[in-house]
Amino acid sequence: MEDKSQPSFLEFLPVSLFGAVMAFAGLSFSWGWAEKIWPLPGWIKEIFSVLAITIFIALTIAYILKWIRFPALVKTEFNHPVSVSFFGTFIIALLLLPGIILPYSASLAVIIWSCGACLMFLFAWLVLRKWIDRQQEPASALPAWIIPVVGTLDVPIVGYRLPIAGIHEICLAFFGIGIIFTIILLPVIISRLLFQAPLPEALQPTLLILIGPFALAFSGYESLTGVQDMMASVFYYFDLFLLLILGSKLVLLPQCCPFRVTWWAVGFPLVAITIASFRYASHKTNTIFTIVPAVLLILSTFIIVYLFCQSIYRLVSHQLLLPKPANEQATRLMEPGVH
Repeated sequence: MEDKSQPSFLEFLPVSLFGAVMAFAGLSFSWGWAEKIWPLPGWIKEIFSVLAITIFIALTIAYILKWIRFPALVKTEFNHPVSVSFFGTFIIALLLLPGIILPYSASLAVIIWSCGACLMFLFAWLVLRKWIDRQQEPASALPAWIIPVVGTLDVPIVGYRLPIAGIHEICLAFFGIGIIFTIILLPVIISRLLFQAPLPEALQPTLLILIGPFALAFSGYESLTGVQDMMASVFYYFDLFLLLILGSKLVLLPQCCPFRVTWWAVGFPLVAITIASFRYASHKTNTIFTIVPAVLLILSTFIIVYLFCQSIYRLVSHQLLLPKPANEQATRLMEPGVH
């Protein structure tokens, strides 16, 4: 029995846990924006930065070991119509971490970001080709489908600041891909939600993934154009409206956490709209515009720290990764036709 403990840990290690890296990296950026408005201690941002890098290194090593020891399971995860999208969380982490590293080593940041940008282009191309070449079940159109698209919108977030020749055109190309496919895929996912059976309660908080694309679209648009015009405001206010619609799903977290570890994907959309709110407030003089990002910063910090504490507790108590029967049941919930 003891010999099986370590393999079982790797066997059920999901790639979606890289969503924790995305969440902490975004939280670091959020607190960086907050420091520009209020006299806050810089160590808060640094703690989240260190956590993001540490978790990324630990998960990367663990998942490489899983790939070596259980290649068939990794292949199955990649071929699944829903779980394949979560491989994008690893690539997005590569695109965000350079924002933390840049003040210390520009060359290292450029190398990591370049790897992430190349992988994101290949990943988006591969997943979209896969969806187009094979008929998809309508029930498979879950919020996780948006992750490969969101990944392309992440490219300009840090990329526009890097000393790379032609970086503006590179970021603009990824932005164009991301925003157009967001406009295409979002109605497909909403149509599934309206006309198919409701998502199981355990998956409903993942609906918050849908607030990510337009938050990133706003930040990317402002970064690339250097202005905050009516189009930027449309992106921002539509995303706030989505947050008002879907934010109620957060109340399910205390009931179901640690639920599925895919719920870590909820953290980054929250910090994405928080950062967008700080960006929007930076061009406004009315105090009311600073209240929204302040509330979102507190909310996103609480949610992410809560998820982290729950995950650490479950990891120490050997409950973080589900045993095989439960894991199979969780996977069935994400399969077409199972509700």
